[in-house]
Amino acid sequence: MMRVRHLTAFIAALTLTACVTTNEVTGRSQFITIPPSQDAALGLEAMNEVKKTTDVETDSPDAKRVQRIGRRIAAISDNPNLPWEFVVIDEDVLNAWALPGGKIAVYQKMVDSFETDEELAAVIGHEIAHAILRHGAEQMSRAQAQNLAIAGVGAAVGATTEDGQMAQMAVTLGALAAQGFVQLPHSRAMELEADDVGTLYMARAGYDPRAAVRLWKKMRAMKEGGGQPAFLSTHPTDDKRIQRLESKMSTYLSEYKAR
Repeated sequence: MMRVRHLTAFIAALTLTACVTTNEVTGRSQFITIPPSQDAALGLEAMNEVKKTTDVETDSPDAKRVQRIGRRIAAISDNPNLPWEFVVIDEDVLNAWALPGGKIAVYQKMVDSFETDEELAAVIGHEIAHAILRHGAEQMSRAQAQNLAIAGVGAAVGATTEDGQMAQMAVTLGALAAQGFVQLPHSRAMELEADDVGTLYMARAGYDPRAAVRLWKKMRAMKEGGGQPAFLSTHPTDDKRIQRLESKMSTYLSEYKAR
């Protein structure tokens, strides 16, 4: 039992010490096990898999619009030399996402729902910020560490009991606790961070940052039923996003007017 505890603690301490870095854009400490040199390869591999199973548009008028806005914002970002790629996924889904290495997808419903370039720039700027801040690599790294910790819980319980059901219950409870108190809150923090940096980027690229507030007000109006409670969601509430953006709007506008 003591050996299992010591081994688990040693592995966890070694992993944490080796993988905590400081983000150059935000100054925030991040736990990332994946080197930046692997981001492009991971993102390309994932995007290729998406293209095999999804209707991805790269030459349609909407795709060219997304590419035009995306390249304009990426050019003034903190890493303009990433192998940026911007596509539209032809599905009736109000969503967008970013993969490591600068692979950005916007769903058709998102493009159709926001007709002005400024509002669409708020969406794309947000996703560009995710890529620049390496949030995908950070989430993958946290998932790896979480799995290691859960495996340690199972090993520790298994060393003290022959009851396999009890050991499995300990692992399950550990997974739920990690999701509820570590993974989800951290996801919400990264969403707010991407809101902030993405709005700065769109302002520096010449898009009115006040469109970011309009975007989230429209998103709030389009949602039906209110969704999950905030504490069970990987995303902050729309009201919280709007409030934070409005509180920092003077900074965004200064960047917009100074361009």
